Amino acid sequence: MANKILYLCLCGLVLWSLFSTTASAQECAGWKRFSAECRTGEIALSSQVSVLSGDYGTGINTTITSLAETVKYTEDIGDISLTIPYLFRNGGGVTPGETVVATTNAIPNSANGIGDVVLKGKYYWLEETDVMPGVDVTLRIKFPTASRDQGLGTGRFDLGGGLSWMKRFGKLIGMLDTELVRRQRPRGSTLKSTRFDYSIGAGHPLTNKSTGYVFLDGSTKSSSSGGAPLELVLLGNYKPKKSFSANGYVLLGLTDESSDIGVGIGITQRF
Repeated sequence: MANKILYLCLCGLVLWSLFSTTASAQECAGWKRFSAECRTGEIALSSQVSVLSGDYGTGINTTITSLAETVKYTEDIGDISLTIPYLFRNGGGVTPGETVVATTNAIPNSANGIGDVVLKGKYYWLEETDVMPGVDVTLRIKFPTASRDQGLGTGRFDLGGGLSWMKRFGKLIGMLDTELVRRQRPRGSTLKSTRFDYSIGAGHPLTNKSTGYVFLDGSTKSSSSGGAPLELVLLGNYKPKKSFSANGYVLLGLTDESSDIGVGIGITQRF
């Protein structure tokens, strides 16, 4: 109950900050236009529902449903966003953010509650030119607001920093996102303290209001017992007007440590 109250209070704070601030529209540019990262306005509110399922190499299937709210504030030189997820976990195989076995003796078979709150900042370092890609510098902090005892998180802070590249080739958009993550290891965990994440992809307009994307997302080994996750993501974005967009994706795991399958839908409203 306490987690639910905290989640509602945080969502209320997000909504208050949204409607108490005015902003003017800007041109959309930069990395990840298809989601909350699209900078077409100084304030954007995004809602995302996603479901991920798999055994992650443990032999015990786990399904994690996430309801996430993101608010982002944009300036000319960069942006800052806050994401607040609420999680529903069914199956005792894996704790979100941890790819080691978490047996049903250690955590409940099912649980729900607030997930880890993520604060992310981005600096628009280099603008795209005819020759050079656009480059953004990112910094991310994951706060351990999710319960480790309930199998909803690791219970430790994560700090990530990286670079994002984007380059247009006619109508084709090429993208590369990299991040080095430094993590506090929970006691008794086989998690590695350092992980490198990457995402490489391309997008192409389908109509004048929609764009299709394909991404290959992966990382180095997350724990000492297991391999490296690798996933294929197919995503579509529909933008009927500048102030509103919707997206949906399908994820297919390519290694045992990845989700076997995942789906998600989301909307973003800009003000």
